Amino acid sequence: MTLNSKNDRLKKEILLEGLGKSLFATNIILHKSLDSTNRLAKELASKGSPEGTVVLSEEQTAGTGRMERRWLSQGYMNLLASALIRPAMPSDQIFVLTMILALATINGVNELTSLKPMIKWPNDIYLGPKKLGGILTEFSVKGKDVKWVVLGLGLNVNWMPEKDTNLLYPATSILAESGKKCPRNELLALILRSLEGLYKEVQAGRLDPLYRRWNQHSLIMGKDVEIHSAGEIIMGKVLRIDRNGGLVIKDSAGREQVILSGDVSVRF
Repeated sequence: MTLNSKNDRLKKEILLEGLGKSLFATNIILHKSLDSTNRLAKELASKGSPEGTVVLSEEQTAGTGRMERRWLSQGYMNLLASALIRPAMPSDQIFVLTMILALATINGVNELTSLKPMIKWPNDIYLGPKKLGGILTEFSVKGKDVKWVVLGLGLNVNWMPEKDTNLLYPATSILAESGKKCPRNELLALILRSLEGLYKEVQAGRLDPLYRRWNQHSLIMGKDVEIHSAGEIIMGKVLRIDRNGGLVIKDSAGREQVILSGDVSVRF
């Protein structure tokens, strides 16, 4: 069976069995091909689709990541998923939702493999110096309150990066790192179940343990980094990620700075 065989497809019945009574089993929408799972999930959110709606696609033709960077994926190899939630929270706390999806993804990969992914601030999943996946969080607010949030995940599973000549950055996959194909249905169910558990922690206001965990899983913690932010290059050593998602560094003058957005380069 080739890696892109349609026999290796996502199947709703397998996902539902793995999800049980999960919130994310209520409304699974699966397509063979989409321009973007986030785009469709946002459209459904605006039309009143229920919390827990999950949009999946075997192929993505016009997906984007942060800063409108393209995220394309060949069919039947990776995970392309967007989950709709409707949290009762102010918009300035949305960063925690990005981080719990990152933690859920790490939990799922840990359970099925010996791999140890890490979080590269603000929204990427890495294995060593190579990108394994990315998260795109999009939302709608009314006043200061959140109406809905779409959490999008692109995760390289059974794709072989050395066969792709169009890469813009070093990338890898579960297959490339482990040498074994990963059951995508089982992995996705594990990620969504973990996400639901972490989401309940957020809803209950138990954020301190989550804050500690995403710092423990930070790829850049304690490392010297170069940050491109708002047309400026900032260099320093990473101290922590704060509860608002700011990257706290100590610059060359010994001063602490909080970076709210930017691209980070780290020396491995």
